[in-house]
Amino acid sequence: MVEDWEKESRVFWYLTAASCAHVVEEYLWPGGFLESAREAAPGAFENASLPIIVGVNASMIAGCVFGALMRKRGPVYGLSMAGLLFFNALLHLGATIKTRKYVPGLVTGMTLYLPLAVKAFSSYRKCDKYRPSTAFRAVVQGVALHSVPFAAFAVRRSLQRGGEKQ
Repeated sequence: MVEDWEKESRVFWYLTAASCAHVVEEYLWPGGFLESAREAAPGAFENASLPIIVGVNASMIAGCVFGALMRKRGPVYGLSMAGLLFFNALLHLGATIKTRKYVPGLVTGMTLYLPLAVKAFSSYRKCDKYRPSTAFRAVVQGVALHSVPFAAFAVRRSLQRGGEKQ
């Protein structure tokens, strides 16, 4: 079981590669994510900006790299990113259903994020260090981390409104 963890935990590097592919789909080819997001959830994305989105995506990729590097010492980091990516894929699916058209990020979300996230948790389940509380904490952390950009958008909205009142 222990020797299998080395092989099984490679999934965290695959999640890192998947996050890079996802960013390419959202912004380079075919691109257009921010416009699609504003159409799907105008209130949530009205104060989103390209610099914030670039920072969010760079942080996501860095988080995946950190999770992959820490997979032996603390699998919760990689599992948190797996949870974040899984949740992100579901949001892309929801936005696609809501708008009834393709939202950039849907393909990589459905074909890479979902199966790789499931594989990450399944691999961890096989590990001799498996703890249900760690898996649960990782899911909660992943969803919480996904909310960080929306908090940044809210801060930006607040700052903009504060500046308009002066």
